[in-house]
Amino acid sequence: MNPTLDRVNLAQGQTLLSRLSDGYFTILKEASLEQEGMSRVACRFEVPGVGKRSTSASSSNEAIRLALIELASILTSQPYLDSDHPMLANVSSTGGTKLTSHMTAERFHSKTRQITVGVTMSTRLKDHLVSLADSQRTSFAEVSRRIAVFGFEDFVDKSLFVSSKSLFETLGSELRGWQSSDSEQVMLRLEPGHAARIRATAKEYGKSASELGALFIAHGLVLQEQLVSLEAKVSNCKGAAIRSLVAQVGLGSYAASLLSGVLVGNVRAPKALLKRLESIFEAPEALLTTLFKRSFNNRMVPAFKAENGKPEVSKSPTPWGVAVKSLNLPADQTKALLDLEHERL
Repeated sequence: MNPTLDRVNLAQGQTLLSRLSDGYFTILKEASLEQEGMSRVACRFEVPGVGKRSTSASSSNEAIRLALIELASILTSQPYLDSDHPMLANVSSTGGTKLTSHMTAERFHSKTRQITVGVTMSTRLKDHLVSLADSQRTSFAEVSRRIAVFGFEDFVDKSLFVSSKSLFETLGSELRGWQSSDSEQVMLRLEPGHAARIRATAKEYGKSASELGALFIAHGLVLQEQLVSLEAKVSNCKGAAIRSLVAQVGLGSYAASLLSGVLVGNVRAPKALLKRLESIFEAPEALLTTLFKRSFNNRMVPAFKAENGKPEVSKSPTPWGVAVKSLNLPADQTKALLDLEHERL
């Protein structure tokens, strides 16, 4: 057997690997999801020099996964590499690369600057985060950042009405649940705003950013479990069951469609309504807000076939006041709903 690499040597392969992210970014930023029929989703994208491609599945996640597999197959195929297409830059025989100025600029602007905080955690906790990242097909850095910020924001909300001693006792207990004989330091990468706030919080309470990072991650994991339970409760109140929930929050039957919009994240609920839902679902406001935001971000984006341009799809939830007025209800009912925005808590 000839051990020598055929066509592309190891150096070229390493160069190709480092350039794949450029190709993925350039192509996927223009990709789109569209509904096909009643139960399928299509992920459409175009590869320069190859043409338009599409994958279809019963869920958005699966359609995206299939698109990524097909895209990887195209970008790493020998015919595509032999075409010397600039999408992945020119891979020379010495492993060097040559990026176009357009791609270099796009690559530079696409990166968000992050600040690293060293966090010491148990090996058991780290292994769990790695497992979550694998199951969600994302990176350890992304999972740890998302969960830490989730825990931090809830900590900030609770600190307004819970004593710091009680709060840290709770967080400490949650972290101890992940104790193991070994520990190691990991890098928690945060956006500058969150990094600055966490460091300021650490200074305020006389703790290190590393210590808080571990506490917030453990707390975020607890919230994640609660989120799954909350999602089931909210799901049970959709459809015909919304009438019962409308009565529980003290609104008239005319507000059913409005409350339905809140539950799926399409309408931004006022604080007074969130407080009522908080009591009914036995979940903190931060958890409800997170669930509604997730529902909005995961909503199905319809495929339009209008000849004279496509209708715009809202990029953020509809404000409460706008949603109320759009119902064209009688004046007294409209006033009752709008007053929720000004209700004292």
